[in-house]
Amino acid sequence: MTRRNRIRIGKRWTAILLAGILALSVPGTISAGLTDATVQSYDDQIAAVEEKLKYAQGVLEDIQKYQSAAYEEIAQYDAVIELNNQLRQLAEEQLNGTQWQIRDKQQSIEHTKEKMAQQQNILLERMRESYMEAEVDYIEVLLTSQSLFDFLKKLDYVDAMFRYDQQIITSLAKYQEELEADEAFLETAEQSQIEQLKKIDDIIAYNQTLCDEKLAYVEYLQANEVWWTEEYSYNNQKEQELSDELEAYLQALETERIRQEQERILAEQQAAADEAARQAALLQAQLSAAQQQEAALATSCWPLEAGVTVRVSSGFGWRTLWGSTSDFHRGLDLACPSGTKVYAYSSGRVEKSAYHYSYGNYVLIDHGGGLATLYAHMANRLVSEGDYVEAGQQIGAVGLTGSTSGYHLHFEVRLNGSLTDPKPYLVFP
Repeated sequence: MTRRNRIRIGKRWTAILLAGILALSVPGTISAGLTDATVQSYDDQIAAVEEKLKYAQGVLEDIQKYQSAAYEEIAQYDAVIELNNQLRQLAEEQLNGTQWQIRDKQQSIEHTKEKMAQQQNILLERMRESYMEAEVDYIEVLLTSQSLFDFLKKLDYVDAMFRYDQQIITSLAKYQEELEADEAFLETAEQSQIEQLKKIDDIIAYNQTLCDEKLAYVEYLQANEVWWTEEYSYNNQKEQELSDELEAYLQALETERIRQEQERILAEQQAAADEAARQAALLQAQLSAAQQQEAALATSCWPLEAGVTVRVSSGFGWRTLWGSTSDFHRGLDLACPSGTKVYAYSSGRVEKSAYHYSYGNYVLIDHGGGLATLYAHMANRLVSEGDYVEAGQQIGAVGLTGSTSGYHLHFEVRLNGSLTDPKPYLVFP
């Protein structure tokens, strides 16, 4: 595995880990572009480019091997061509020498032919003269001879002259035959050398053709080498660009992780501060409510007219109606005579003053601090919603309105919106 691949794989797993941390630590905060899927996409693209680089590198190595082999073959062809050129030069030199020898033989033959012709002409002339003057010659030879021996001697001399001429002609003919034989041999040698030169030329042309084919093949390989070199450079640049983009993406991912971590810390700090403030506010509200409740309790009054006989006809909580029906009673029923004045338990603001099918005429007073009281089944209502009342101020009179079976005041206490037993809040007369 190359160093580049190790770095790329390390970056990939780092990015996946960062994306996982971001996804787990700050759910929903990672932008759509910063995910491990993007890293995988870059990884796939880089892997594809690396495959192209690997293939291009293999092709270039093959081209170099083919070029090397082609150059070796071209060198062999050149060596063969050079050797055959040397052989051709030698053959040409031999052919030139043979042609010179042929020309020499031809000149010698012509010269011999001329000599033969001259000698033949001399012989023929002598024979013609001898024939024309044969008797005169013989008689002259006889008369001029001093003796028979001298006659025979002179006669032999004449015959020897004829034989000498004939021998010369024969010798010249034989020499001419030898010259013609030598000429024929040289012409055969010349033809053989010409054929040998043609064979050498054919070999040279054949090897030159092979050499030219290899040179064309080398040019083809060189053109392919240029193309694949450009392809390799392009993919190498593409890989670098993708690696740079991946590096920038990882930096952005790390920056995003740091930002979200900072936001998370700030959010936690803010949440802690908000919770502390909420707890402080709640504590303060509870303290204020307690103070208000204490103030309300400190200034509380009996909700009914003094001197009137009062009894608890129904307490707070579960009860049985008509012998069989269970019912949760929300307050305290204080039975008393009709028209008994009803007073505000403590000071506060009237929150409700209305008629209800079950409560009848009722008033709800907010005393602050989460404390509120309700007065129901009254004959009338003397305050309206929004009025501020003082502790002990009359707000109505006992009656039979709503769902009731006798004269009584239905009195409820609500603490922070929840019903509570009113009994502990009352001081019975």
